[in-house]
Amino acid sequence: MHFTSTTAFAVVAFAASAAAHGNIESPTARGVGSAMTSVCGGTIEGMLGSDIYMNQQQLEMNSHNSEFTDECLLFQCKGTQLADNTANVHAFTQGQTIPITVFIQAPHTGVANVSVIDLKSNTVIGEPLISWTDYASTSHTIPANNTQFSVTLPTNLGSTCSTAGNCALQWWWDARPIDQTYMSCIDFTA
Repeated sequence: MHFTSTTAFAVVAFAASAAAHGNIESPTARGVGSAMTSVCGGTIEGMLGSDIYMNQQQLEMNSHNSEFTDECLLFQCKGTQLADNTANVHAFTQGQTIPITVFIQAPHTGVANVSVIDLKSNTVIGEPLISWTDYASTSHTIPANNTQFSVTLPTNLGSTCSTAGNCALQWWWDARPIDQTYMSCIDFTA
């Protein structure tokens, strides 16, 4: 399939009009840029660039174009790339408590967690640092601890996360009743 600039604009305009839902506000999480464009293509980068709160499934629906490569990894940090975010690599220490602020634009009942992930193998290191079994529920007001909370970095990471690009704190929210998944990654060294 070949995308023209008119088609790409229509996809971006449609995506921007769709309800988007959540992202980490603090500490600074990964964003979009030219490295993302080179592996995910202009359509995906444009969609996420116009709406960082977009769910993974909307991005996946548009990932089957000639610009998309295997390095995009939409299932890991929504395809955002370290190379676009080197100014936002946070220097944490093992055992440090890190306050996190999430903006939830539209609630959808689901589960969520924050974990340290090994970016090379896309695996969770240890157990989630915090988790919720009833996250951003539509049945009640969103509890404050869904949007403002702290996590403590494990003390047993060794040198695993000592180099930027090896690890990230990943906030992951899965609203299964509506088949929408949201995630943000905070690049760090420790």
